[in-house]
Amino acid sequence: KAISEHFPLKLYTHHPAKELPKAEFVGPVDYYNTMPLVFQNSRINLNITLKSIQTGIPLRCMDIMGSGSFLLTNFQSDLLDYFIPGEDYENEDDLVSKVSYYLAHESERQQIITNCIAKMRDAHTFEHRVHTMINLL
Repeated sequence: KAISEHFPLKLYTHHPAKELPKAEFVGPVDYYNTMPLVFQNSRINLNITLKSIQTGIPLRCMDIMGSGSFLLTNFQSDLLDYFIPGEDYENEDDLVSKVSYYLAHESERQQIITNCIAKMRDAHTFEHRVHTMINLL
């Protein structure tokens, strides 16, 4: 069953999906000004990577974690190079059970957010990325 059958689900997109009839389609929001607020005010943020993307960390994951928000994502092996599942973010093994769990265990959800904020601040800022690019040149 779709996650929208179990929990309130808001989707920020141009195109409502008929496969999710109970989802609330809010429409697109400004990526730079509004999207970080959406992430911060959502208890759980989903990243579902296209199956065609085999490597790399999706920008949405970094955006969610960088805004100090909770990330639930499908498995991407590259995340393991920098982050720890269950400590910095959570994998989607069973989406509905994970959402249920973290909605019921606020202190664990908050601890994951706290861990991730520290890791993002210590190793994944814009300045870190610029230094990485310069060092590669």
